[in-house]
Amino acid sequence: MPRAVLAEKNASNFGVAGAGRSVLGMASVAFVLTLVVLTTGCGPLTQVQAASSSATAAAAKKSPITVTAQVANATAGTPFEGKISASGGLAPYHFSIRSGALPTGLTLNASSGVISGTPLRAGISEFTVRASSHDWKHATDLGLRLTVEGEASKVTVTINPASATVASGATQQLSAEVHGASSSLVRWSASAGTVSTSGLFTAPTVSSTTTATVTATSTAAPDASASATVSVTAGASSKLAVTTSGLPDASQGAAYSAGLSAAGGSQPYTWKITAGALPAGMSLDGAGMLSGNPSKTGSFSFTATVTDGASQTASAVLALAVDVVNTNGKFDGPAELPRTYMQSALANTPANGKTWQVADGPSLQAALNSAACGDTVSLQAGTTFTGAWAFPGKPCDDQHWIIVRTSAPDANLPPEGTRITPCFAGVASLPGRPALNCASTQNVMAKLVMGISSGSGPIALAAGANHYRFVGLEVTRLANATAIGNLAFPTKGSTGDHIIFDRVWMHGTPHDDTTRGIYLSGLTSVAVVDSYLNDFHCESALGTCTDAQTVSGGLGSTPGGTYKIANNFLESSGENVLFGGGAASGTPADIEISHNHFFKPLAWMPGHANAVLGNHGRPFVVKNHLEVKNAQRLLFESNVVENSWGGFSQTGFAVVLTPKNQSSSQGNLCPICQVTDITIRYNTFSHLGGGFQIANAPSDTGGAPFAGERYSIHDVILDDIDEVTYNGQGQLAQVSTAAGSPLLANVQMTHITAFPQHMLFDIGNATSPKMPNFVFSNSIVTTGTNPLWSVGGGASNCAYSHTVPATVLKNCFANYSFNGNTLIAVPGRFPASSWPSGNMMVANGNAVGFVNFNNGNGGDYHLKSGSTFKAAASDGKDMGADVDAIAAATHGVY
Repeated sequence: MPRAVLAEKNASNFGVAGAGRSVLGMASVAFVLTLVVLTTGCGPLTQVQAASSSATAAAAKKSPITVTAQVANATAGTPFEGKISASGGLAPYHFSIRSGALPTGLTLNASSGVISGTPLRAGISEFTVRASSHDWKHATDLGLRLTVEGEASKVTVTINPASATVASGATQQLSAEVHGASSSLVRWSASAGTVSTSGLFTAPTVSSTTTATVTATSTAAPDASASATVSVTAGASSKLAVTTSGLPDASQGAAYSAGLSAAGGSQPYTWKITAGALPAGMSLDGAGMLSGNPSKTGSFSFTATVTDGASQTASAVLALAVDVVNTNGKFDGPAELPRTYMQSALANTPANGKTWQVADGPSLQAALNSAACGDTVSLQAGTTFTGAWAFPGKPCDDQHWIIVRTSAPDANLPPEGTRITPCFAGVASLPGRPALNCASTQNVMAKLVMGISSGSGPIALAAGANHYRFVGLEVTRLANATAIGNLAFPTKGSTGDHIIFDRVWMHGTPHDDTTRGIYLSGLTSVAVVDSYLNDFHCESALGTCTDAQTVSGGLGSTPGGTYKIANNFLESSGENVLFGGGAASGTPADIEISHNHFFKPLAWMPGHANAVLGNHGRPFVVKNHLEVKNAQRLLFESNVVENSWGGFSQTGFAVVLTPKNQSSSQGNLCPICQVTDITIRYNTFSHLGGGFQIANAPSDTGGAPFAGERYSIHDVILDDIDEVTYNGQGQLAQVSTAAGSPLLANVQMTHITAFPQHMLFDIGNATSPKMPNFVFSNSIVTTGTNPLWSVGGGASNCAYSHTVPATVLKNCFANYSFNGNTLIAVPGRFPASSWPSGNMMVANGNAVGFVNFNNGNGGDYHLKSGSTFKAAASDGKDMGADVDAIAAATHGVY
């Protein structure tokens, strides 16, 4: 009988903080702490006594608890400490926040009653503190209101670099930042030589070493200035040398520019290529500027030679990598590929300025506030930093990043391009996950811990945050705290760009609700690379969230785009990666998701012998690995995807492509939501309730999305698709359009190797118009017990009451192609005559000629040399997926 499509919703937990949760603010403010008993008015005081709560009134007659609070004023950016004290009852006492929240940046010590931290924003926070006796039989609540008042910030200026040495007549570029003023303009002056309005200092011609002072003065506050000391040496300062050691990657067809640099000798410098060659479309001018539009991909080696004013020369062999084709108009089948790619190599993120050494949490915010573009903030390796920090916006650019990293040397971290694991934080294994295979368990990471019991953090990207790279950090939250929304996020309503998470271990805790790792909405040009993200989950029924993700975005007024998620371990209960699912006024585009290991521990599955459950004893809400409800030009390649099961509004699909505006009593939340130009290639999928859900459908209140079309899926292997074990429907794909939605169109699936047990396709559409341009070819698949089945909907569905595959295809699709496939079927039920012509049929998987079929679960799906289906595809390749290409693409993902 036809199966009805399960209604599918996502929770509305997509903001950066829920109601009542603290959100980090950015202002530099003074902190005035006012405390009042909430039931008695709003008068200020510095010491408060509260009566026992009614719930403990009887016990209080015997042993009442008296609570007092003593505080003083504080200033943002300066460590603050206040004290909640208790007497009576049975000591020692336990202090907790019963309702409300402390101002962002402050925490309450449960044992000592000390309120400490660094306040981050102005505002009023109302909360209730409870003091409980040691035997938990007596407690007293104290209602408090804390007011954080802002005050004018002192204007300061920083200059970078603070000191330099240059040769006689040479130049040195300086930069200045103004803090605490609305204007960033400065006036430059020099005690010797000259300095331009942009800070370019030209040294005087000298016969002996001379010192010059270069000063930047704020135009908004003339009494605020900073100076750099420049030592000017006579003649050539040193032997001429090329100082450029690496080049940022280029993209085929995209504009590119990078400057080469030298030191020593005497100016001016002149550059040229003396060996090798640049890619076609590129050139190097005499000033050392490499620019153009490369027309070919690959790695191009060349020798750059610089000649100084005294005719000395120096050379360096450099390599320029040109990435895959990414210009507008480049397609994989019907799907357009990303037009831009995020460049994330270290060579792309120079930071040659000052290094700020940070040894404790209170010092971190001050360092972030003071760091200039091009600086490095170095956090003491092996140290835990507890709190929540705002990463402020600064006028940085592609040549001046701010790197926030562990103090451990690069040699103690995995090399760039290699995934970090918990081994580097001293953790040898995680139960239920793939083996970490630690060569060492020395803790070389710095640990950032969200120090507030609810809300989002510890990494809050303030308005305008840009050009931050995080390296070698462990980012997590406190155990047994209330719900944490996002571990890294842009503050509410903020936008930012150029953010890279590199070799980061980001994780929740085994039983607590942690909604997501990184929230992308509002951010542009973001990369998550070589990192390990785990334990993001929401407990069913009794949890504080519904859908958890490692990375999600595609919502709000600035949904962002140009994202790279590459070479990570990604573990989440809801959707490992999600785009869309709520209100949005735009669509993120140009998304690369490659070389990741998508994983859900089987211990999260209900009934597992070693089940890991939420804090209330309930299983986590499990849905899928990749869900796209609002995105354009997304490339999903070279990934390994494992373990997906149904039971929580979805049925175990690995990938869900469903443009949707989401159900809402307010109507259509996202009429522009679309899922278009999706390429899925060179991946493996294993242990699933189903493969792909490809469906256009309205929300529950009837709001239609904009479009869902142009999908290219090829060279993928899907095995162990088991509807019983994984509580799914056991199909390769659902392909459907629901009434009231735009027509699903241009879906191409070719060179697939897949072994669904129940059905090949689950199909749904009105009888007219038909879904156009569906292609399924050159694949090796089991057809299941019911090969082409209906999603439900009665007689209005094109697949209703039809079981003959050729009839279903003809009724549901226009301009379709279904041929060149090897069908592993039961001939007695669905003989070759029931299928479109041009397909071949075998009775079982062993008859295909696989090296090892293994019943479609973990086998070796190469074709033997004598297989009938070797080199038998319409393009001359082997039928089914290109196993060698997939193996090469996914090498090292495990």
